Amino acid sequence: MSSANYSIPTTLAIGLGANIPSPAGTPRSTLISVRPILEKNINEWINAFLNEKSTKSSSNKSKIAFRWSPLFKSKPIGGPQTQPSFINAVVVVKGEKFSQVKPSVNAAMELLKRLLKIEEEFGRDRKHSSIHWGPRSLDLDFLAWGNLHINNSKLILPHPYLFERDFVLVPLAEAMKDKSNMLKKIISQKDWKE
Repeated sequence: MSSANYSIPTTLAIGLGANIPSPAGTPRSTLISVRPILEKNINEWINAFLNEKSTKSSSNKSKIAFRWSPLFKSKPIGGPQTQPSFINAVVVVKGEKFSQVKPSVNAAMELLKRLLKIEEEFGRDRKHSSIHWGPRSLDLDFLAWGNLHINNSKLILPHPYLFERDFVLVPLAEAMKDKSNMLKKIISQKDWKE
């Protein structure tokens, strides 16, 4: 029996959250502001693994689909109960060009570096935060990538709390819905809702 026609989905999911201001402003403003930066970084990461130069061609971009959930407000889980509510979202990445990047530990660790750098740019300091699950100016959680399993000191995939947190599951379900009409246009910031 040949498995030549069998392919494992390579969908990637990233959770976003914030509950204190960042250099971009309020948590809501932060999640809206980080969106194009995250898409740009993911495009560059894909191009690096495919050894391609970044291009503005629409045919190239159409091969990568970013499916964004609406913004959701949620109460903090763990950490200080007096901290402000979070604004959360999820982005799902898929598409023909993206599927050419095969899930691997090396590729996942490279993406994680990019996510952590973006968090720093938005004011998050993981090295000096003494409060576990405390307030954050930006939290980017690598949730899953196809069937890739990683368990090391820097990254666990799928995310260990993926199926335990409504603030991840609800936006993830929204991002996974068939939104083919929305994929035909660029979703503006006003399409995001709380």
